[in-house]
Amino acid sequence: MRRLKWILVICLAGFWGLSGLSAPAGAEEPDYSPLCRELEQAGLEFLNSGLAYGVPYVEIKVPLGASVTSICKSVPSLRADFARCRDQVAFFNALHPLYIKNNAGEANSLEADTLKIPLDRSLVPEIFPAVDESLVSYEKFILVDIGKGFLALYAQGELQRVFPISGGREGKATPLMEFKIAGKEEEHWSNIYDTWMPWALLLRRPYFIHGGALPGRSDSAGCIRLFPHDAEELYHLVEVGTPGRIIATSPLDQTYPAFFCR
Repeated sequence: MRRLKWILVICLAGFWGLSGLSAPAGAEEPDYSPLCRELEQAGLEFLNSGLAYGVPYVEIKVPLGASVTSICKSVPSLRADFARCRDQVAFFNALHPLYIKNNAGEANSLEADTLKIPLDRSLVPEIFPAVDESLVSYEKFILVDIGKGFLALYAQGELQRVFPISGGREGKATPLMEFKIAGKEEEHWSNIYDTWMPWALLLRRPYFIHGGALPGRSDSAGCIRLFPHDAEELYHLVEVGTPGRIIATSPLDQTYPAFFCR
């Protein structure tokens, strides 16, 4: 099991853009002040800092007219490895990199007021355990955590994929439940909300996992939204009858007063 855990970490590291893992015991504590200075010089306002899923971050206020893309372009060290940094920041915040902050509440707007910038690209967020012994009897299992804002796919208890999600907004909460995929549709049209729901996996009516918008907060009418490309990937990885569970646990997030940027 230990070997499998490290295989998974290495696979996730490929997405996170790592050349190594966390610093070995006794190594000097990383200095994040150069990146913090770059963020400050870009005119970004610090709110606090903290640890989320084992990754240190600084939280900034999102200026009107800004997006993950424009913020990463404005910071030299993020711009130097732009595509990877943009995707890391977007994943870390469960947010589409192109959504723009505005006051209009328009489609494809960034509705979150703040953004977490991961400070250490050598650390992979540990959102779900690499191995869950309670799921080893399942060929595949979908674990949706609307508290954390992420979905995990397990195979015989081993973590395979992690996807950011947007669950139900206030007054339209996603129900906590056990389920089995009851149906699949590449192109589903909701008659209730008159909207397109691509790569739809039926949990129980009227609740689906499907592709859609992730504006940086819980925003659906009760369904589980994934980025369309993630929804397509999940769609092809599971079958009708694949079991799952929707839970709500607290994010593994501790905040500190601008600790990492002193």
